Amino acid sequence: MIAQLGHRLKVEKSKQVLTSFAGLPLLTELAHNSRLVRELDSIPGLWERAGAYRTSDYVLGLAMTLAAGGEGLDDTRVLREDAGLKQMMLPAMPAANSMGDFLRRFGHRTIHRLGGVNAKLARRVLADVQGPLTLDLDASLQEAHKKDALWTYKGFPGYNPVLAWVEEADVFLAGVFRAGNASPQSHIRSLLHHCRKELPQGRKLRLRSDSAGYRLDVMDYCVKHGIEYAIGADLDAAVREAIEEIPDGKWQLVVRGNDAFLLAETIYAPGRGNNAWDVPACRLVVTKKVSGQLELFKEPIKHRAIITTLPATMTAEQVLGFYNDRGKAEKAIGELKIGFGLEGLPCGQLMANAAFFQTALIAYNLVQLFKRRALPKGWRTLGIKSLRFRLLGQAGRVVRHARSVVLRLSADFPFLDVFEAARWAVLAPLTANGCG
Repeated sequence: MIAQLGHRLKVEKSKQVLTSFAGLPLLTELAHNSRLVRELDSIPGLWERAGAYRTSDYVLGLAMTLAAGGEGLDDTRVLREDAGLKQMMLPAMPAANSMGDFLRRFGHRTIHRLGGVNAKLARRVLADVQGPLTLDLDASLQEAHKKDALWTYKGFPGYNPVLAWVEEADVFLAGVFRAGNASPQSHIRSLLHHCRKELPQGRKLRLRSDSAGYRLDVMDYCVKHGIEYAIGADLDAAVREAIEEIPDGKWQLVVRGNDAFLLAETIYAPGRGNNAWDVPACRLVVTKKVSGQLELFKEPIKHRAIITTLPATMTAEQVLGFYNDRGKAEKAIGELKIGFGLEGLPCGQLMANAAFFQTALIAYNLVQLFKRRALPKGWRTLGIKSLRFRLLGQAGRVVRHARSVVLRLSADFPFLDVFEAARWAVLAPLTANGCG
């Protein structure tokens, strides 16, 4: 049974140099060897003169706080006061109020450059991924009662960032931190263009998006640059007319567990001859399902349509499955928000919160690079919560010996062999393709 100590438990201070985050130096070593530190320090326009701290001290100090489980600027004090981390990786870390001042230095140009550093980090994760890449563009509302937060379409104040996530490597290639009242369709084409430019030439790309991407300029861009797409179509009058013209014999019954629906496809020309965009006719995959409840003013039959240029070798059901895998992107966004401190935003200004947002993307992608480069393959699916519990949040004693720093972990630590292998992996030089 579990013992109860009661008054027998005594708490005493120790003068030994201890840390509660023995695994974090593995991430900072990787940040150095992947050139992330150098690229952060090369961002121009943030400093008028040299000071005690560099850009990387602020960004990585905050990113390490988020990776360790912190949720805001005040939580940076936990790492700042950790005696063991001072000996190993953070000899001097900016104070929490200085972190806020740093975030408020950012403007549109420096935010763009910080996003560029994140894209380089994402490319290093993508370097060892073979085959076509699937790009999910998806938005995620963030409630925030801040000074400049605007009302979202959901009826609460906050922000409306849109993110670009690559499924095959589980990385966020880019993100645009939008005001709360931004249209769901805003920045979609420009973000797609940015992502295509950031990816290595010659990589086949597939776009997946909800109806926010149902725009003629987005589809035209995809056609011109050879990007296959599967986009949720608005059920406007033209789409409804195309659905009505599908013969009854073309509908097939699909049963998946307790779920059953009708599935069919037809050919549809978006824009119906709009000369401004060169969007050819393509496949329209449609599902039809009884809603289950007869409600006043609501149609009893619910349609869903997907417009796609995926090849004919994929059946309508396979196209539907590919599109429904958008749920993986939603899961990754949930991991980003809950696991990396984006449920709450620290500042009252849009640009400062945008810088915090980009820092969270850097923290997320650095962890993904760490999992791919330094951990067993079976660990790649672990969320950040499990990774903290197993590796990052281990207790250790730090001892300086001659010119060396010795980290002493418990001999009973069950993942000591994984920790030791990761230590050597993050020290290995990068290969030409960007990964060790």
